[in-house]
Amino acid sequence: MHKLLYSLFAILLLCLGACSLAPVKVPSEPTPVPEKSIFRMTYLSPTLQVRSVEKATKAALDFAAYYQNPIRESGMDEIPEGYVGRLAAWPITKYPFPMLDSLTRTQPQAFAGLTAIAPEPFAKEIREKCGKDKLSPIIQSIESVKWEEPNVFRAFQKVTRLWGVPQNGTLEWWVEVTPAFWTNRPVFYAHLKGIQASSQEIKTLQDYLTVEFNKEDALNWARTLASYWYPTLNTDLEVHTPGADWRGSRPFAVMRGNPMGTPIWVAFDVPRFRLTDQEITALNAPTATRTLASRTLDTSSAFRLQTLASIENTCPETEATKTFREALTQKLKGLPKEQNAWESSGWLWFRRNANYVIADKITGQDSLHNPLPRLLELKKYLDSLNIQLLVVPVPAKEEIYPDRLIPGTPQDLCVNPNGRDFTRAMLTVGIDVLDLYPALVAARGGDVAPHFAYQRYDTHWATPGLLAAMEQLAARVTAYSWYAEAGAHREGLEMRDTITLREGDLVAHLPEGEKSKFAPDTLPVVQIFRNGEPYKGPREAPILLMGDSFTGVFESVDAKSGGPGSLLAYATGLDVEILTSWGGGPGVRHRMLKAQKSLATKRLVIYMMTARDFWQSPMEWDGLEFNESK
Repeated sequence: MHKLLYSLFAILLLCLGACSLAPVKVPSEPTPVPEKSIFRMTYLSPTLQVRSVEKATKAALDFAAYYQNPIRESGMDEIPEGYVGRLAAWPITKYPFPMLDSLTRTQPQAFAGLTAIAPEPFAKEIREKCGKDKLSPIIQSIESVKWEEPNVFRAFQKVTRLWGVPQNGTLEWWVEVTPAFWTNRPVFYAHLKGIQASSQEIKTLQDYLTVEFNKEDALNWARTLASYWYPTLNTDLEVHTPGADWRGSRPFAVMRGNPMGTPIWVAFDVPRFRLTDQEITALNAPTATRTLASRTLDTSSAFRLQTLASIENTCPETEATKTFREALTQKLKGLPKEQNAWESSGWLWFRRNANYVIADKITGQDSLHNPLPRLLELKKYLDSLNIQLLVVPVPAKEEIYPDRLIPGTPQDLCVNPNGRDFTRAMLTVGIDVLDLYPALVAARGGDVAPHFAYQRYDTHWATPGLLAAMEQLAARVTAYSWYAEAGAHREGLEMRDTITLREGDLVAHLPEGEKSKFAPDTLPVVQIFRNGEPYKGPREAPILLMGDSFTGVFESVDAKSGGPGSLLAYATGLDVEILTSWGGGPGVRHRMLKAQKSLATKRLVIYMMTARDFWQSPMEWDGLEFNESK
């Protein structure tokens, strides 16, 4: 029974059709107060569901995404390492939450007619709109209570719903707290002591609940969500025409997550975004495909051989690299098993990046993890179409800033001999590779706080690192023999400086009590506009830039049109189509094949992805079936 209390997903599996969400009922307690239906859920199978909201407000979409989402809750019912249950029998009146009062297992009557919202995304909304967020520190302090078992990493409870309750001309915040299944405690409700909503926060809540997105806004919301959840939950958006059929429904976006080795799909549906049968028929009608009259591969090996020569003997294994690897290995062993990020020198670091930096020989992995045969397979296919392939691995932050990661390490020490050896291996077998490592090392030499080559609390580069990489990439593209006849032009293109606020994607991996220490970063971004509109590369572009989130950050999320595709188009004068797999670089090859018609106009495919996925990628390097008739 307690498991049903913890997981609404399990409860609703009992439904045969679409079910309206209702408050979780605690046994032997009065029936909870009825409240507005927030979203409807249709189960297609235990790993397939559709979540529908009538109106595409940010509040409704966020709640549909965060509340009892099986992707987020996968594996959370398992007892964590080291858990004893020392205080499991305490009565609710003695719960150790000094930030709460009015604790009750019965949903208060004051909630009647109010709409519950998802606490985590709303706190972000407050931070973005009001500049200061009083909710997050209190919510995180609730979730960090460990019941005298501080060595258990996983949260003992989560704040699952939030209400703004009118009181004396303002709003008071009330929460639903859902203990983890393995604690054997019931859901309870409480009032957040000591804070009331300001007039600006009340206005933010009103807009959050009422302002509706259009379809493009909703798609941007889904892309951003997938990008932020990817490091934790291995999420991506499926290739899907918004509003078209998906397993009998017509969602505008379909998210796939794979946090525990079993894929789970959650689709998001809004009735007014659905396509009619006639619209779907029109979309599926055959269309003329533009094809280049001729394409010529640049078969010169000069650049490749020059790059190969430049990395010889530049990253030897030495006593210094051995010392670094041993220190990093010990650091990883000392982390709780479930903790995937930690702080050092005021920055945050990612376990998977660190594992890549201390990896063994990359080509020695099994066939589903060794990237080399699959990259050769892709090159062979593109060669057959006279399309150039350029592989652009993005170094991990941990190998560009080893001295911040492990204090005492020389700043200029190359700490990843096996990673550099894999770059050498790709070049040796004939794959054209752009080696960004020297440029990014040089870029960090120009760091002036608070601006760095990489983001402090995030896995991705910041604008200085991005611009350094794009300078190298543009130089490589314009050096191809076919560039002169590719029709480069820069008419209508302009650059504009802006800023964006980005919450680091590593913050979510920290212990609950540490998250509030790392505020969102204000980052400068260089955006590209064409004729006054944010740049967007067309499908018939001569260049396809495909890869993981490094192709999408600043491009389709955050400031937008300020990522590598837009910058490359500005620098070279050639349009760039962008294909992003938020779930990891290996998966974008499948997306390319699903969109094969667009290859008819391509001269160059740039495969850009984080180098960490060369080692034990959770998205395996499986084989592809190439079909030129698609």
